[in-house]
Amino acid sequence: MKLNLAQAIVVLLASFAVLTGIQAIVVSVDISTISTEWQPFWQGIVYIFTSGVATVAFTFLRNILGYAENKLEAADPQTRSQIQYEAGLLGATLTRYALYIYGFTAAVTALFAGTPYQAYATSIAGAIGIILDLVIKAINDLAASKPS
Repeated sequence: MKLNLAQAIVVLLASFAVLTGIQAIVVSVDISTISTEWQPFWQGIVYIFTSGVATVAFTFLRNILGYAENKLEAADPQTRSQIQYEAGLLGATLTRYALYIYGFTAAVTALFAGTPYQAYATSIAGAIGIILDLVIKAINDLAASKPS
C-alpha cells in the first residue's frame, strides 16, 4: 500500500484517536468489580492499550521528524524538492517503537513502582525511545561518513 505524507498522517491520527478512545474506556473500568482471577488479565489489557496509544504517538513523531530531517539536510533546493516521503519506513518505525515502548515501559514501571512517576511510565519510555533512536542514528551516520 502506497501512502503519501498526508495519508500517513491521517492514518496515524485516526489510529491514535481510536486507541485513545479504547484506552479511555479500558482505564475507566473499576478493577474492584472484576473477579480477582481476572484482574491480572485486565491489567495486561490496560497496559496494551495505554502503551499502544503512546506507540502510535511516538511513531508519528519520529517518522515525521525523520522526513523533516532528510528534507532539511538537503542543501540544494532542487534536491530538497525531490525528497519524497517514504511510507514504507512508517512500518519500520512502528515496529521499532513498539519494541522500545513495550520494553522500556515494563522497565520504567518496575523502576518507578509505588512512586508518583509510575503513571508516566509510557511517556518516559517513549521519550527514552526517541532519544535512543536519535543517538543510534547519529552513531550510524558518523560511521557511514568515516573514510575507509
